[in-house]
Amino acid sequence: MTTKAVLTGDLMHSQTVSDTHAYLDGLKRILATLKKPYGLTIDTFRGDGFQVELKHAAKAFECALAIRAGLISASPAGERWDARIAIGIGGAASGGRYGEAFVLSGQGLDGMKKLTLGLFSHDPLLQRGAGLVTEFVAAVVDKWTVVEAQAYYAHLLDGGDQQSIAEQLGKSRVAVNKALQRGQARLLDRYLACTGQWLLEVVDA
Repeated sequence: MTTKAVLTGDLMHSQTVSDTHAYLDGLKRILATLKKPYGLTIDTFRGDGFQVELKHAAKAFECALAIRAGLISASPAGERWDARIAIGIGGAASGGRYGEAFVLSGQGLDGMKKLTLGLFSHDPLLQRGAGLVTEFVAAVVDKWTVVEAQAYYAHLLDGGDQQSIAEQLGKSRVAVNKALQRGQARLLDRYLACTGQWLLEVVDA
């Protein structure tokens, strides 16, 4: 068994948006966009549900934020697209879509209730170190505006400076800077750096 990262999620309010098919198509486009950068194996189910396995477990938290940022970014006027995501870290059989990581992620999502981003692992150090802070991160993402999500999504995927992000989004550099500040980009980057390192330690243990 090797340590794997699996994300299981479902779209929020998928039955009450004006165009459910557009919402589902939006999810598929975002997952397709993220497939190569994060080495994803993608499965969709139950209409509005999805599960992805990452090639590199250390990118799990970053990928989860990218999915949510992408969805919120694509929200039509007057609506909010978003997803609840459970991050499962554990063993998984090589070449098979089963094992501890899949169970932890799937069962974790079922038990999340009002939480929108959660970590589920049997590793006590990882769970203690990253579990609570991930709930705080969820509270930040829950309050993102579309513009804040767009800025952070571009920041994650392109990694360019604010001027290049501004040109991509058709906004001023000042507007992008303010959006990243309001969206707590600096703190989120620190969170991703720390959790990524912790995951590397789990994988290498």
